[in-house]
Amino acid sequence: MAYDQAGRLGPDLKLDPAGRLRSMNRVLARNWWALALRGAAAILLGVLALLMPGVTVATLALTFAAYLLLDGVFAILAGLRASRHHERSLPFILEGVVSLIAGIVAALWPAASLFALVFLIAAWSVVTGFAEVMGAWRMERTHGKWAWGVAGALSILFGLSMWILPALGLLALAWGVAAYLIAFGVLALVTAFRLRHCHRGNGAPNGGSGGGMAAAR
Repeated sequence: MAYDQAGRLGPDLKLDPAGRLRSMNRVLARNWWALALRGAAAILLGVLALLMPGVTVATLALTFAAYLLLDGVFAILAGLRASRHHERSLPFILEGVVSLIAGIVAALWPAASLFALVFLIAAWSVVTGFAEVMGAWRMERTHGKWAWGVAGALSILFGLSMWILPALGLLALAWGVAAYLIAFGVLALVTAFRLRHCHRGNGAPNGGSGGGMAAAR
């Protein structure tokens, strides 16, 4: 397998399936910090949603929009840094774009009906959940495979349960969103620190200077 002078695969060379898998795991490990930021943002906004007094559809939409925008930015940053190393960046960028679009819609439409908010959150959660499960399927066990897989399954189940929560009232919906964000954030942090451990174990530079999951919804 040929490499260029920087030790990376040449852009005109194709990896076999095993090589692509190793490349993806290197990208994940290098971008552990982005996943850690996504997890921290989810926990912070989950706590805020849990403590929100006088919850309304508008305040819930704006809270979730803030998380989606932060999540999208961190995922796209991870994808851009991966592309600089000629490694797979499309999954990160696609997940980030989906989150940004959903966040912008929620932010510009805070007075939407409860049905519209539920549909938006449910669709985003299921789509990103499937992406997270597929990503976990290709991860190495030492990289926090189980935690990211559980996070993806949680996103899918949360998206499906969104059709039930509104029937219990807006407060139940707010608590459901808060519980999801906190649980997802914890799993994302567990995965991120496993990736950080593997990144350091491979002799790579620390954190941000060494390079840029995404998930993770």
